[in-house]
Amino acid sequence: MTGKWEVTYMTENMESIPLRKMGFYEKNVKRILDIVCAVSAVICLSPLYFGIALLVKLKLGSPILFTQERPGMIGEDGKETIFKIYKFRSMENRRDEHGELLPDEARLTKFGIWLRKTSLDELGEIFNILNGTMSVIGPRPQLVKDLAFMTKEQRVRHTAKPGLSGLAQIKGRNAISWEDKLKWDQEYIKNVGFISDVKIIFYTIKTAFIKQEGITQGDMATAEDLGDYLLRTGKITQDEYNQKLKKAREICNRSTKKNNNGWCETVKVKEQVKNNPKVSIIVPMYNAVNTLKETIASVQAQTYSDWELILVDDCSKDGTKRLAESLAEKDKRIKVFQMPKNGGPGAATKMGFKKSSGSLIAFIDADDLWTEDKLERQIKFMINHNYEFICSDYCWIDENGADLHKIIKCKTAADYKTILKSCPIGSSTVVITAEQLRKIDIPVIRKNNDYALWLQVLRDGTKIYGMHEIFMKYRIISTSNSFQKWKMIKYFWKVYREYEKFSVIKSLRLIGWYSLIKLIGMK
Repeated sequence: MTGKWEVTYMTENMESIPLRKMGFYEKNVKRILDIVCAVSAVICLSPLYFGIALLVKLKLGSPILFTQERPGMIGEDGKETIFKIYKFRSMENRRDEHGELLPDEARLTKFGIWLRKTSLDELGEIFNILNGTMSVIGPRPQLVKDLAFMTKEQRVRHTAKPGLSGLAQIKGRNAISWEDKLKWDQEYIKNVGFISDVKIIFYTIKTAFIKQEGITQGDMATAEDLGDYLLRTGKITQDEYNQKLKKAREICNRSTKKNNNGWCETVKVKEQVKNNPKVSIIVPMYNAVNTLKETIASVQAQTYSDWELILVDDCSKDGTKRLAESLAEKDKRIKVFQMPKNGGPGAATKMGFKKSSGSLIAFIDADDLWTEDKLERQIKFMINHNYEFICSDYCWIDENGADLHKIIKCKTAADYKTILKSCPIGSSTVVITAEQLRKIDIPVIRKNNDYALWLQVLRDGTKIYGMHEIFMKYRIISTSNSFQKWKMIKYFWKVYREYEKFSVIKSLRLIGWYSLIKLIGMK
C-alpha cells in the first residue's frame, strides 16, 4: 500500500501479464523488514541526510530532491503502476535558448559525479520505502520509457516491488549489459527469501558503497536507456524504435490517488496536457474599440488553431461590444458576453473562465498583441515538460504599435514567495491549466487583479516557468496605472492587506521591496 498522499499512475495500452504467486516471506514479512530498515536508516543517518541536503542546496540550489516517474509493482489488472521516485539531486537545471534541458553530461557537475559515485544520491529512496512504493531489495525501477521496449517475459520483474538494490546491482550494476540486468532480475524473483535479501544488502554495501563498482556505464554520464541500447546494438530497427517510443508516451493517461479517507479517486492529470488541447482565451474588454480588432487579428493568426476566444465586455461606452459581435459573426470560435454592470477586469476574467470549455486557459488584454507562434510554442513546451503554469518575456509598444525597444524579462522559475516582492508575470503571456484555476476563487478586485490571481494560484506550492522568448507586445498608454507610482503602491497595499490579509508590518515591508526594485530598475 502506498502512502496517504502518494500519487500513482496506472499504465494503459500495455498487455496484461499474469500475477506471480508470492511466498509467505514476501507477502507477510518483507514489508516489516523494509519499515525497520528504513526507519533505522533515517534515525542513524539523519546527520548525513542533513549534510547532503545542505550541500545540494549550496551547490545546485533548489529543489534538493529530484523526482521522476518510474514503473512500480504490477497491480491486479496485470499492468504496472507508475510512482514517483525520490533522489538527492545531482544535476543542474540548465536549459538551452528554447527552454529544453541540456544533455546530462552538460548538467552533471563534479559534485553530482561524486554524489553518484558514492551512491549517496540514492538515499532519498528511503522515503519511497517508507511510503510503500519501493522495497529495500528488489529489481531496480527503470524508466517508464523502458516499459515499451521490454518483452512480456522481461516485464515479469515488475511482479515484485522495485528495490533500492537488487541482484543485478551486486552483479555489476550499470557495467553489465541490459540482457544481464534483466536476467538477474528474473533470477531474483524466482528465489525471493529472507536469506537472499540479507546477502544482497551486505554485498550492496561492499560493491556500491565501499568499492563503488559499476556506478557508471562506459564514458556515459548516466546509464543508457533500454530502447537506445537496443537501437545502438542493432537489435531493433529505427522504425521499431520510433513505434515503441510513441507507445511509451501513451502509457500513462490516468491516475489514482489516496484521499483523506484512504479511498481511491480518479485524477485527470494527463488530460490537462494531452496532445492538441483546446485553449480558452479570455479577453476582458472596456472601451477598447481602437485596439480590439488588431488584438483579435493576432489571435486569429496563431499557428495553433484549436482555441476559443471569449470576449467579456465590461459595460463599454464606445462601441467595443458591437465591434466584438461583428467579428464573432465571421469567426464562430469567437464568443461575446456582457457583464451586468461594470465590475473591473477581475470580475470580467471570472465570468470568462465560467464560460470557457478548454483544458488550457490563456489571457490577452484587449490592446495587446501576440506573435503568431505564441500558443504553439508555449503549449508544446507545456506538454513536453508537464508544466501547469507558464509565462514568457514581452516587449513594449506605444499607442500606435511602434516598438519602444524595451523588453521585460520574466523569471525562469518562480513561486509564491518570489512574486510577493515584485510580479514578473505579464498576464497576456500566461498559459495555465483550467484545473489549476478551478482550485481557487478568481479575485474580482478592480486593480492588480492579475497579480492577486497569480498569488492565489501559486499559494499552494505550484511553480511557474518563464520562457525567455518574446511572445507578446504590451501596449503602453500614458494614462496607464503602471505610470502612476503612488496609485500602484495603493493597489499593492489593497492586495496585501485586503486580499492576502497580511499584517500592516508585512504589507509595508513588501511594498518597500516593490518600491526599491522599481527604483533600481530590476525586472
